[in-house]
Amino acid sequence: MNGSRGGERRRICFLIADIAAMIVFSTSLCMVIEIFVAGLSFVQSVMARAAAVPVNLVTGRPYGWFRDRLFLALGIDRANPWKLVFGDTLAFVVFQVPLYVVVLLSAGATWSQIAVSSLSMSLVFSLAGRPYGVFLDFCRRRALEFFG
Repeated sequence: MNGSRGGERRRICFLIADIAAMIVFSTSLCMVIEIFVAGLSFVQSVMARAAAVPVNLVTGRPYGWFRDRLFLALGIDRANPWKLVFGDTLAFVVFQVPLYVVVLLSAGATWSQIAVSSLSMSLVFSLAGRPYGVFLDFCRRRALEFFG
């Protein structure tokens, strides 16, 4: 019985940590890109990030679950930094690009625009994969310490 409580507590900690990590990381990364690369004003970026919060709320835990399953399936050894880089990069790109395509489709983008944007964002997602993995693991450890 005690083991099932611990498992449930761990799942709740991961739910909270995964959602918080997705919101904080994507808000920070996207604001930097939107303001310093795309030229949006601070207010425009804040409005865009506020609109993205529901997506982050819905996708935070599924991404964490997907990453965990991918690491398990590929036998990613957490002691090997190169395998972590590979796993986090692959997980982030494979999960985020299809989601990005759906967002662009819902915004009325053409297939040509989607192709160009998706290729560009694949590079960004590739660069962000490992930093996000490090941040996600950090958030999970803090949640387990706080709630566990």
